[in-house]
Amino acid sequence: MLHMRISGYILICCLLMKAIKPVCMAQDAILSQFYSSPLFLNPAFAGADLDSRLVFNYRNQPFPDASNFSLISAAVDGFVDDISGGLGLMVMSDYQGGLLWKNQINAVYSYHLQLTRNWHINFGAQAGYYRWDINWGKLDFANPTQTPPEINRRNTIDFASGILFYNEKMYGGIAAHHLSRPKEALFIDDQRLPMKYTAHWGIMIEPRRNRRANTLLFEYFLSPQVIYQHQGRQNRINYGFYAGVEQVMAGVWYRQDLNHPNAFIFLVGLTRERYSIGYSFDYSLSGYSDISHSIHEISFSFNIINENRRMERKVLRGVGF
Repeated sequence: MLHMRISGYILICCLLMKAIKPVCMAQDAILSQFYSSPLFLNPAFAGADLDSRLVFNYRNQPFPDASNFSLISAAVDGFVDDISGGLGLMVMSDYQGGLLWKNQINAVYSYHLQLTRNWHINFGAQAGYYRWDINWGKLDFANPTQTPPEINRRNTIDFASGILFYNEKMYGGIAAHHLSRPKEALFIDDQRLPMKYTAHWGIMIEPRRNRRANTLLFEYFLSPQVIYQHQGRQNRINYGFYAGVEQVMAGVWYRQDLNHPNAFIFLVGLTRERYSIGYSFDYSLSGYSDISHSIHEISFSFNIINENRRMERKVLRGVGF
């Protein structure tokens, strides 16, 4: 299989570069629907909406076939009165062409503090297990009788932290992932995954209601979003917005490295009080962006409404989470 041989040669080159040049560093996986996977963005989001929620994300890049590069993420979180904060659990599996397979599971805690009547701040901490495997059987060696290396995996613990501040109309925060700098290289102990720093901001724009009638002909909103991330030598920024009319929403973002454009992201979805579903399409600006070779992502979230907190809910869902 030609494409597997090519992928194998690329992987071997990367491994050799890790052994020769320390500046060759890996990066985290990317989710285009960042608003639908808040724990992945910042652990301080755990329990922020005061309800419990279950989130599922699937991301697929069908090159050179439909099963070659995919990412699956699932998370659950909720607010717990006894600990004055939120608890969460997140699992993620990043499958890279049958050659590399990265898996992680993380437990999250977020302490909630009310600053003023309208403003809140959360302090989040995350701890988990990180592992990645390589399938030597997918590679073609120059010597067919050569025995594959015995080392085929790395595993370690990993940590992250974050801060989130918000009211019913606006939110912002910062997060730092990979505080323990997990080892990435198979044969060089000093090659580690660089820390990832995230800064994010969003706002909710809604029409003013008629206080007497408290009704509108139809509901609608507009929510601008900005995310900046730095990891190793990469500096990436997402900016754009999503909007909704009644239960239908759509959005567009522009993602770029600070040195060159990367992609446009288009989203359509359906949102209800108890669940939402979304589909996004990444249109690459690299010149190789037809429909059969671009990135597709699906998200689904289910909310377990806490009726006792319906009136005091902070409604982070209103600004996209």
